[in-house]
Amino acid sequence: METVTNPPKSSKTKIVETALELFARNGYDRTPISMIAREAEVAQGLMYRYFSGKEALLKEIISKSMIDVQSSFEVSTTGLPHEKLDEYLNNVVRIIKNNRRFWALFYGLRTQPFVQELLGKEFADFQINTIALLESFFDPRDPDAQRIEALLLFSIVDGICTSYALAPDGIEYPIEEIKECIINKYR
Repeated sequence: METVTNPPKSSKTKIVETALELFARNGYDRTPISMIAREAEVAQGLMYRYFSGKEALLKEIISKSMIDVQSSFEVSTTGLPHEKLDEYLNNVVRIIKNNRRFWALFYGLRTQPFVQELLGKEFADFQINTIALLESFFDPRDPDAQRIEALLLFSIVDGICTSYALAPDGIEYPIEEIKECIINKYR
């Protein structure tokens, strides 16, 4: 039987993964570039070949993770609005559970002015698109109510994701049960 081996990770991939791990564990401010290079087992100069600095590395991590988030929007174009909502919430929970390290980092940093500046229009557009998607889950006959419901749902999902990602070690946040509760409320 032939053994299948995974190809070695590129240096850039190792840097990004290591930085995410260290930022999530130590905090962004307490993680110098030298520590990332040492842990990724690459020369510090090589890091600067890929990234102009720590902020550029953080932006890369966030940009890559936003691709995952975009996949949560991939809901069926057919079906009832509450069925689309079910699918969306299942996608959100799957993504946050699969990438908890990133979300702990993101929710811990996102209110800091430098991160808001770093993300700028890209993140604002992301939020606008998210609200528009959520509006499609509600009755379009009353656009004002539709928008308010979408904003309410956005706040609920954001709060749940924040609570799950930032739950202290040893505390099991019941995200699956909470998701089911939201689904049941909107049926």
